[in-house]
Amino acid sequence: MFKKVMLVVLLVVLSITILAGGVKTITVAYKEQGNNANTKWMEGAKAEFERLYPDVKVKLVKALSNEGDYNSKTALLLLTDTTIDVMLVDSFLVPAFVAAGNLSAIPVDQWCDWNTQFSGNIKEGMSINGKVYAVPISTDTRGLFYNVPLFKKAGIPVPWKPRTWNDILDAVKKLHKAGVKYPIWLNGSKAQGEATTMQTFEMLISGTRDWIYEDGKWVVKSKGFTDSLKFIQALYDMGIYDNTELALMLDANSWRILNKKMPESKEVGILLDGNWKGADWIRARPNDYYDVIKVTPMPKQYGGGYTSMSGGWTLAIPALSRKKDLAFEFIKIACNKNNLLAYSTYSGDMSPRKDVAEDKRYKDANIYRYEMSSYTEFTHFRPGDPLYPNVSVEIQSAVEAVITGQKSAVEVAEEYSKNVKEMVGYGNWIEK
Repeated sequence: MFKKVMLVVLLVVLSITILAGGVKTITVAYKEQGNNANTKWMEGAKAEFERLYPDVKVKLVKALSNEGDYNSKTALLLLTDTTIDVMLVDSFLVPAFVAAGNLSAIPVDQWCDWNTQFSGNIKEGMSINGKVYAVPISTDTRGLFYNVPLFKKAGIPVPWKPRTWNDILDAVKKLHKAGVKYPIWLNGSKAQGEATTMQTFEMLISGTRDWIYEDGKWVVKSKGFTDSLKFIQALYDMGIYDNTELALMLDANSWRILNKKMPESKEVGILLDGNWKGADWIRARPNDYYDVIKVTPMPKQYGGGYTSMSGGWTLAIPALSRKKDLAFEFIKIACNKNNLLAYSTYSGDMSPRKDVAEDKRYKDANIYRYEMSSYTEFTHFRPGDPLYPNVSVEIQSAVEAVITGQKSAVEVAEEYSKNVKEMVGYGNWIEK
């Protein structure tokens, strides 16, 4: 009898052991915007992880969406979904997610590469109250791409080196006069989300003597803020877009059209956007891309230098994840040299890793990225305040109202001031 009981006990223990040692699954959520760069990178990281951890499977969950939709979905999933273990997160959202308790701190002190391969300011940007909550997979800069054949058609000398905002507006006028459908293409709607704030408005105001956030307070009124909107109003006042063209440019998915129009060298003269667009030009015209599209830095308002904005994407571990240790192991593999070199090759993004940036393959793969890497010398970063995403929406509304001619720059600046004051509360804002 005793032997039978012991046999049963042993079988139960063995069954539990087998179950405990069974195949586990971690889930990784990310966005894809059409060129499959993230998917190729994720699949490579998944294959390497599963080789090293044969008892663990990686489930990739892809969201095919634009930036704004994905960011909204991210916020919802972090609040409700317990199955996601690793998530691709836009760096500007990290402070807000941390403040809400949605992200788990990552024990990067256990990872040698974090200390040796990621630069100081990159690490500082991901640290909140002494803890790291996200690992960057990319960084970036922004500038002015221009279409060489269309510039020649409009009689604008190339290489083009604008020194002030007026130099840009003068080129826009000449391109418009030459019959170019889109003398300048930029993000300018709420539908385009953070791209409108960062690629357009902040690229302007960072070139003035003002900024949107100073000494821990929101700047709700300044000459630089109004002047930035006046630059956008000047484009509307020129009448360079008809209603159909404007609607197309401001659509959430306009990047799909842009990726065809810009390389075709027939309709888009200037593009204010990020270094990652270079990869699109190379794919579209592999034999002569640099003969058709070149890039130059964004000048400050009145000259005296240049400006840019930097951000990027990160991998983070949701607070609701039940497999945080495995999640961190996946992040370390996805962000090792070989995988981030592959990612940068696929995406055209700049790498946050020093050893990737020094790799000859990285330098040779994309001349636009190489040239725009120097823009980090004068770049700016978004405020790390948890309320930034909310303020950003107000900026998007302001830009859209001006570029569509609904209101003047002065009217919109006053409206922005009122709305942000109410949002951030007394004592958290200043006027200049």
